[in-house]
Amino acid sequence: MPGVAQSSDDIGSYISENPFETMIRLGRLNTKNIIYQMPGGNAGNFFITAATTTGDGVLYPLNYSRDSSPGRHFVIVSKETSLVNRDNTFTLCITQNTDPTGQSIALYTDWDRNGEFEPANARTEVDAQNKTTRHTLSVPATAEPGKTRVRVRLEPTAGTSADASVSGGIVYDFVIFVMDGEPRNDCFISVSANNTQLGTASITTPPNEAGRYDKGTNVTVKATVNTHYEYAVTFNGWQQNGQIISTASEYTFNVTESVNLIAIFEAETPQMAEPETSTADNPIWYQIMNAHTDENRKERYIAYDTNTNTTYSTSLRVEKPADTTDKFLWRLEDTGNNRVQIVNKGSGLRIHGQQILETAAFEATTTGSDFAIAPSGHTNGSYSIKYNGNDGYLLNAQDGTWKLVLYNAGIGTGSGWYFYKVKLNEQTTNYNKSEKPVFKASLNNGVLKITGLDDNYKITVVNLTGQLLGMFHTTDTYFEDSIKYPENFVILVAESAKGRQYITKLYDTQI
Repeated sequence: MPGVAQSSDDIGSYISENPFETMIRLGRLNTKNIIYQMPGGNAGNFFITAATTTGDGVLYPLNYSRDSSPGRHFVIVSKETSLVNRDNTFTLCITQNTDPTGQSIALYTDWDRNGEFEPANARTEVDAQNKTTRHTLSVPATAEPGKTRVRVRLEPTAGTSADASVSGGIVYDFVIFVMDGEPRNDCFISVSANNTQLGTASITTPPNEAGRYDKGTNVTVKATVNTHYEYAVTFNGWQQNGQIISTASEYTFNVTESVNLIAIFEAETPQMAEPETSTADNPIWYQIMNAHTDENRKERYIAYDTNTNTTYSTSLRVEKPADTTDKFLWRLEDTGNNRVQIVNKGSGLRIHGQQILETAAFEATTTGSDFAIAPSGHTNGSYSIKYNGNDGYLLNAQDGTWKLVLYNAGIGTGSGWYFYKVKLNEQTTNYNKSEKPVFKASLNNGVLKITGLDDNYKITVVNLTGQLLGMFHTTDTYFEDSIKYPENFVILVAESAKGRQYITKLYDTQI
């Protein structure tokens, strides 16, 4: 009933390893619907990349992680939630995409659940190096049990109130459930990956019957890099409260409180470099960006794409924005006499054209033209791409048509290019696509079925908070078994006896 204290056993019945399911169940704690005022305003360039809760007062830790801006000034975080005990303290740890120093960061709470925020009076610590702030909050003994919010305002300058319009900032409302239970001797541990395309995070130690871990016991978590992601991926370590606490992919720690650990994966990003020649067997790939500084012409990259349109009427063009797909990737093949041909990764075609200024557009063909690549002489560090080494015929981007043509237009920003080296995943680059597994996996009402297995596999299934739902070994072309309990979404990691590894997400079609 609303407002009635719950025992620790009652609390356990509300807590699920799925945060959204937990929120649904906790809606039964107190059905009073609170209406909060939404602040107006416009968004700035900073946003929260991760938010977690830790401390003695945490029954269930917050696990919020995003790698991109929400694109709006106000965000309600409800599918990720946290459970805290009243008459206790907890710490909200926030990591941003930028250094928080110099920002106005204000927290507001509504412990009496009357729909009106009050200043949180949190103790705040700023870690500029890790772009993190830690806010310690006290939940009063008089807090009303049930769903409430913690409002976080990030602004260039301080606002006047919790509901004031925000200018060039962002406001987050984190849904928090206040509980009134006895202290527990076990904790809820969850893990997540900062980017699930790059890798997965899981807990390999089985929990107790309540899905928790007793204080004083050891828990092992595992970070698995997606070895078949197209670009090189590194695991940078386990992050807790905005700080890296271990760089070991398998990390064991002693349980003292409820925590969320984030596995930090990073894909190799293109870096500006001195251009080098390479071969098809051992390629070095580059994105080649024009050095123009005019707003309409800057940050345009050489691309080859057979999909033409009104903006790009030719397959070979200078395009923006760039990505790390094949159409933007080129290597330099040595043809002797300090000349190179420029070869596209996706098609294998080469940049080819005639020694005619401005009017003749270059194409991508099997033949290719020879170029000399040398420093432009400009202080911006760009390079000139000279047709057959001729100083008066420089490869450039034609304004408006975005074709590649030859100009005799000076150096640097006029006809200069930057080379960005792109490091691909060598395992993927050398991967024999004929070995790609043909098995198919499905999940229906908690039953996992896999058909077409081509090897013996170790199958690990975890939910989105990293809890282990099942670990299986296959010995035949067909496999069927039940996971620990039904989940809407699961992550399946398949590791073959031959050392191959595949990661996929499954959706339970009957939930």
